[in-house]
Amino acid sequence: MRSFSLALAALSAVVATSAKQINITVGANTTANGTTVFIPAEVTANIGDVVFFNFTMGNHSAIQSTFAAPCIPAHDTNSTINGFNSGDRPTNNGTAITNLPVTITTNDTIWFYDASTCAIGGVGGINVNESSTETLDGFRRNAIRLNGTATSTSASGSATATSPSGTHTSSTASATSGSNSAERTVVHAVAAALPMALVALLL
Repeated sequence: MRSFSLALAALSAVVATSAKQINITVGANTTANGTTVFIPAEVTANIGDVVFFNFTMGNHSAIQSTFAAPCIPAHDTNSTINGFNSGDRPTNNGTAITNLPVTITTNDTIWFYDASTCAIGGVGGINVNESSTETLDGFRRNAIRLNGTATSTSASGSATATSPSGTHTSSTASATSGSNSAERTVVHAVAAALPMALVALLL
């Protein structure tokens, strides 16, 4: 039993040191420019890294969505996506700062938005492939063009149709819509510990 504990501790240390923490500040800009609600709006993360959405000013959110419907929760447009949703995070002008940790379990693009600024460009992406047709600029244009709705009645609506690609894949460790940060942390910890325990059993 002692060797199992030592092996698990060693494996946990290796995994913990290889994962990065990537911070995205939400609401630091106090201007009316929605495109700056997420700083940075685009990050690159490896599997196992944790993206922290730090809510610093105003009343904002970080909600996973899809390229075709930028201002709609991902689960509402695709029931197979179990995306993250911080809910509104009022910070009382910087005195009640909170965060939302999201563990990355895929290399696919993960799109997200802020409910209060999405229609004016308050969006972002993790692992955006800028050489594809689904770029951050395109995602932002969709959000502004659709003005926070799911579909467009314009003739250009077909231009945003999304093929069944990896951009709709969500990390299994992402929280369900409406769950709180503590529940997400438990899910993430269990998801990270389970593979380590299995490896330790094989040792």
